[in-house]
Amino acid sequence: MNDPKLLLFTGFLGSGKTSLLLEIARKLSQNKKRCAIIVNEVGEIGIDNLQMKKMGYDVWEIFGGCICCTLAISLEDTMHQLLGNYEIDYILMEPSGVADPSALYQPIKHSGFPDEKVKNVFILDPTRICMFEEVLEPYLQSAIPLADVTVINKIDIATAEEMAESEKVIRKYNKEIMILKINVNELEEKQIRQLI
Repeated sequence: MNDPKLLLFTGFLGSGKTSLLLEIARKLSQNKKRCAIIVNEVGEIGIDNLQMKKMGYDVWEIFGGCICCTLAISLEDTMHQLLGNYEIDYILMEPSGVADPSALYQPIKHSGFPDEKVKNVFILDPTRICMFEEVLEPYLQSAIPLADVTVINKIDIATAEEMAESEKVIRKYNKEIMILKINVNELEEKQIRQLI
């Protein structure tokens, strides 16, 4: 039976979603897990898609805006195709960095995924935390409470103040959530288990 787990990689543009998704896909593949990747691009050329295809992954790409609103039917169709035509263990999904993650849940539910099979990993770039607080507070307010785990990425270049402020912002919107502080390029096995 085809009963994959769905991993959502959410966060604003430039937070490290694609890098984390690719690293998780690589680790899962090394462990003989079959993965499908769905990316949502804004624009006409899918840079992430090209990178993923070069690495040997089949990628379903959804263009033209937010997965969650105008393309919800396309997302549902893609999910049904994956579930009906492929034996997979994980679906890794990266919505656009400007998409509101809350709008993803209806088409995911319509695709037959129960909540317990969906894991939302929210990735935050601490080097831009001040800008996020000033400009993107509604996004943070919507996205962080939906996450199952948060990742503060880029710990190799962030200052101690940026790290502390990032954790404070996350706790403002979700006091109980697990926070992983990582450098995506140096993921440990334990961190990967926590993310999947």
